[in-house]
Amino acid sequence: MRIVCQKCAAAYAIEDRLISPKGVRAQCPRCRHLQLVKKDPTSAEAGAPEAAAPAPPAAAKAAARPAAAAPPAPAGDGLPGYGDGIGGSAPDPLFDGLIPSGPSWAPTGAAPGKPQGAARVGCRECNKPLTDPFDQAIGTCEDCRQKASPAGESAPAAAAPASAASNPFIDLPPLESIDMSGVSATGAPALGPEPRSSANRSQPPKPAYAAMPSPQNAKQGSEGGGGILLGLLLALVLVGGGAGGAYYFLVMKPQTEVVAKPVQPVAPPPVPSVIQAVLPRWELRFLDLSGTSAEKLEEGMKLLAQDQRSAYSEAEESFQQALLLDPRNDAAIAGYVQAAALGRGTSIDKNTFEEATLLVEAAEERAGRTPALLLAHANLMLTRPNQPEAIGQAKRLAEEVLTKGIDVDKAEAHVVLGRTYLKTSMGLANQHFDSALTLAPNLQRVTYYRALSHEAAGEYSLALEALKGRLDKDPEHWDSLAAMARIYLEVGEVEQARKLYESRAKGPDGDGRALLTLAVMRYQVDGNATAAAKELRALLKNRQRYGEREISEALVHLAAAERMAGNTEAGVKAAEEALGATKDLPAAYLQLFLAALGRGDATKAASSLAGFQGKTEDAALEKVLEGRLRLTERKPAEALELFQDALKLDSRREDALLLAGIAAASAGRRDDAFRSFFQALQSDPMRPMPRPVTTLYFLRPGETLVGMKGAILEMKKESMDVAPSLYEGLLLVHMGERPEAERLFREVYDLDPNNAGAAAYLSLLALHRGEGPRARTLGAQAVAVGRQQPIAHFANGLALQENKKWEPAKRSLRDALGLAPALLSAEVKLAEMEMTSNRTSARERLLKVAGLDPTYLAAKRLLFLLDRQG
Repeated sequence: MRIVCQKCAAAYAIEDRLISPKGVRAQCPRCRHLQLVKKDPTSAEAGAPEAAAPAPPAAAKAAARPAAAAPPAPAGDGLPGYGDGIGGSAPDPLFDGLIPSGPSWAPTGAAPGKPQGAARVGCRECNKPLTDPFDQAIGTCEDCRQKASPAGESAPAAAAPASAASNPFIDLPPLESIDMSGVSATGAPALGPEPRSSANRSQPPKPAYAAMPSPQNAKQGSEGGGGILLGLLLALVLVGGGAGGAYYFLVMKPQTEVVAKPVQPVAPPPVPSVIQAVLPRWELRFLDLSGTSAEKLEEGMKLLAQDQRSAYSEAEESFQQALLLDPRNDAAIAGYVQAAALGRGTSIDKNTFEEATLLVEAAEERAGRTPALLLAHANLMLTRPNQPEAIGQAKRLAEEVLTKGIDVDKAEAHVVLGRTYLKTSMGLANQHFDSALTLAPNLQRVTYYRALSHEAAGEYSLALEALKGRLDKDPEHWDSLAAMARIYLEVGEVEQARKLYESRAKGPDGDGRALLTLAVMRYQVDGNATAAAKELRALLKNRQRYGEREISEALVHLAAAERMAGNTEAGVKAAEEALGATKDLPAAYLQLFLAALGRGDATKAASSLAGFQGKTEDAALEKVLEGRLRLTERKPAEALELFQDALKLDSRREDALLLAGIAAASAGRRDDAFRSFFQALQSDPMRPMPRPVTTLYFLRPGETLVGMKGAILEMKKESMDVAPSLYEGLLLVHMGERPEAERLFREVYDLDPNNAGAAAYLSLLALHRGEGPRARTLGAQAVAVGRQQPIAHFANGLALQENKKWEPAKRSLRDALGLAPALLSAEVKLAEMEMTSNRTSARERLLKVAGLDPTYLAAKRLLFLLDRQG
């Protein structure tokens, strides 16, 4: 049967008898392509079972011989049905040595049905003329073949055709079972190399003829098989050699004839550009990198399992090294993003957040949305809790993990979902936390997040109890300790927080983080910058005990404390030393910026701005500071736009309102300036500036306004113009300069007793000094002349409360809230008066305030007292 390779179009032959009913896999001798070959339904052998009764031997021979000498195909090689598949009549190498070459095989235009070739052909042994086409095909006469085949050897020769007749289908062995080294899987030795036909085309190799049966043997074998056997035998004579050669080339694949081309491995896909972009920068951090990617990955996973803030930081580095060693390690990307998200939390800077987002998205596209990548991505989104779209994406990612992950993955997904409900629904949050513990009972982070859920609900006793339980199981869990201390600080229990850190800082091997936090509390909570600087310098004398990150942070805090104490140059030196220890430290650049701004050095301030811009915890604060720089550079229009952007980001920033008015005045927009100032006048005077209780990005209260004193007074055109003095006094109040502010308010009130703003602030300042009756008089005056001003009702309500006029005080505070719902201090004061008479109402008010402004510590203090009272 003639076969054409499906891959390279080369033609080769295989005997039909070797093809089983189910087909056989044949391999191209040129390209080694495997393809399934099935029996041709039109072939003579396929129709053999339907043949008529066996013909006599002589008739069988007569019928077989013309078939052997049938005319060749027009585009073939001289054998019927065996073309070369390439074109022309080029000889097929599979049949070299099997068919004699010579003029007897050249077409001479014989009549149809008669053998072609008129040239004389003689027997190769005796030179007797061969007139029989069968003898011509063999190359020897029948007499010479009889002499060459002893009687004893004829039986085995005839046995094969007889067996073939009884079972005409022969299966080739599976190609995989052939040993390529030259020995088959059954132990049979491989054939030797096939001699090249070019050496002697006229003399085929004798071994090929030794196995051929003579016509006499064919007659003997036909007695058992009939005409079908004779037909098969004669066909085998012509094509057996070719089929054997084909089998030899197909199965044994002699190396001397076919040289296999090496299989080229598939090139891996290119590393995504996002990953390529981070590698050079990371390489600078690990110049002596050694080990394997798998080792670094395992190291990072062990650190991640510790669930410690410091361990998360070390895990980040291990995963970074794993990715450097193998940029295609998507598990390293998942680990890095997870460590950064859990370790840094909301303090993760903008650049790191964006870089981690791009990395995890590239890994998801390359490796698929695996549970590990999805969970890391979700936790990263949770570092932006004030962005609804980020929280929504975290939910979707976690829900996807629930459909594909194993129990541990699903437990982590429930933790993510619980965290998304921390601020909105304690019930839903705890449901997910319960599901997480059911799937993974040893998942310790659930206890920590459940405590945060209790805190968000104002249940401080439950929150502190949960954190204490977590510390009992793992005394080294820093996050639980820090959360407990933070709660104590926010509710006004400073000494309780201090005791927690002191217990960890005792002894010669005290926790360096605890010592550092105690020093930070000294200047950020107690306001004692000098003592803090002394403690920080003592800590830095033992640098060998601490890590590089801890040393750098200690230097940043030293810079802030020195500036707060008035030692600006010492602060600058400490900040520069911090940058020498850790490059790209945003908090150090912030301290350098503030020092330069305080000196009025716009050039140095501008060079430091890029170092922290987009990398702090407070985008609105960054806008305010950049606006301050533009004012120093005398670019008021640009500054005004930045201050307005800050207000859009955080409406609590009264400093941005005042600075916007100053910028508008400097730009010649007097009306816009006074609109901003009046809005600031009606804002909450007791609401603190939004700032964590302790932070690495520290500014003194009112520091954003430093250097602005007198800027509003420059707007005064005449002595009777009281508005500039009124708003200058408001500026001084926010800068903490109350005596000077009171002087200006009195000046305004004396000139204009009907100025409700001046009367209200004079009332508040009198109340601050403990002058209750005077505060009540001024408060009443403010309401009388300014019934549409919320600040007047607020001041009057506080004065009435101080004089124990409960019901009138409540009415005045409600009037203030009716005019300005964002006046949260009025809500707090109302809750304070309701704590004994209506605990439910008081609690609702305080939860509302804490939910709207988590930095409103007065509300949290009252919630804590309410909760402790039971």
